[in-house]
Amino acid sequence: MLRHLALGAGFAATLVALPAQEVSHSVTTTALGFDSGYLTNSSAAAAVLWSQDVTLAGDWVQLHFRDTNLPPGTRLRLHGTARPGQVQWHDAGSLRDYGGWSCEFLGPTVRVALHGAALSHGNRVRIDLGVATTFSGIGIDTLCDGADDRVLSNDPRSCRLGTGCSAWLFSEYAVATAGHCTSGGTGGVMLHFNVPLSSASGVPQPAHPDDQYALGPFLQFLSAGVGQDWATMAAVRNSNTQLFPGQAQGSWYQIATPPAAVSGDLRVTGYGTGNGTLGSPVANQAQKTHAGPRVAAAVPDAVCYRADTTGGNSGSPVLLETTGQVIAVHTHGGCGNGIGENSGTSTARADWTAARQAALALRVVGGFRTFGQGCGGAFGVPALTFGGVPELGRLFTVRVANLNPAPGLLGILLIGFSDQQWSGGALPASLAPLGMQGCSIHVSDHGVAGMPAAYGQALRSYLVPSSPGWLGASLYYQYFGLDPTSGTAVGAVASNAGEVRFGN
Repeated sequence: MLRHLALGAGFAATLVALPAQEVSHSVTTTALGFDSGYLTNSSAAAAVLWSQDVTLAGDWVQLHFRDTNLPPGTRLRLHGTARPGQVQWHDAGSLRDYGGWSCEFLGPTVRVALHGAALSHGNRVRIDLGVATTFSGIGIDTLCDGADDRVLSNDPRSCRLGTGCSAWLFSEYAVATAGHCTSGGTGGVMLHFNVPLSSASGVPQPAHPDDQYALGPFLQFLSAGVGQDWATMAAVRNSNTQLFPGQAQGSWYQIATPPAAVSGDLRVTGYGTGNGTLGSPVANQAQKTHAGPRVAAAVPDAVCYRADTTGGNSGSPVLLETTGQVIAVHTHGGCGNGIGENSGTSTARADWTAARQAALALRVVGGFRTFGQGCGGAFGVPALTFGGVPELGRLFTVRVANLNPAPGLLGILLIGFSDQQWSGGALPASLAPLGMQGCSIHVSDHGVAGMPAAYGQALRSYLVPSSPGWLGASLYYQYFGLDPTSGTAVGAVASNAGEVRFGN
């Protein structure tokens, strides 16, 4: 279990010894014995069955759960009391995905509450470990001209790996960093995106739980010095949003082979220590970026440059400034006093290329998409949305809001295989010939499911079959319901449409 991401020393292209880019933070693991026992919720509504405050001496606190039983509908609610609005939710599936870990909270106290589902039995939570991190001072090194020329940045594809390294996305879920950042494994390590500025004294701040992601068991890495230092990992869905990081961030880096010609500037974007051009401790281990000229490398598979880096920058993407593509991962420092260079591992290495391909082959990413316009009545336009996880063997929901608030109205969910064509005609198509003036059909009619509305909304859940034949397939949905206020000849309304793409 990796609790401290140590940044290793190495040798530069000139084969002279380099100082280690290490961020030494104090990490203490404490055995805990909090146990709710098995609890029953006999009421017809969800209820808090048990709660516990856990206080540890540290800037950040993280908890581990074992022998925890969360029946369907039961969830854990966690928050740091220093920031009560930043809440993490865990159900049985997300707790399993996170390996039993919470995200990392601003310390010193984390509150855990067991929210039991209505009429549920066997609810239990047991907290067996607590991890407290205390951050040390601010360090600056490997600055190529003696000054820290890095500026604050907000590239959504770059993330902080735990407390001591940087990392970056190259797919919706695939992550790259330096090998020496992961040689202890990935258990309990969180990826922090959209990282806030540090405190006025330079203490790094954890990302919101919505922006923290655990790492799955996939890990391939090499940690053997300059030009031989890389790692590839895979993130899981966020426990709150049910999104992979690339889905939430909206993009990821593209990877290219380094040009043969040693020319042009290279950019390093990551979470190194130091204040950058801002000159304030709030920039310490916040995202910063700097570009400098590429220089020749004397070590095979190394890429060298005079862009400023410090401890914590290990694992940062090294970008070709002219294209924005990643051509290396930053691993070692070497700049200082106007001489030397910083260096990383080339993306062209065959073993790292194979590892990235293996990561990309791990899964087909499922997802949701809504599109098209609905038509409504006096209570608005029906809005179709999705929830849950569209993966094999898991549940997802179709929800429609803004419906007539009557206690019961008939409705149907249209299910199709296409959003482009139906019965030889193009979609969307006007429904005016069917008495629904101003309304359109957006999906093909290959199936219909009853979906009655009550008090302004309608809901239907589906279990995705476990058959591999569903992988990568899509179904399309649109809701139609009765509403006397619609103004159409048939007294009906229609929602927007949506696509569900099934993954694993």
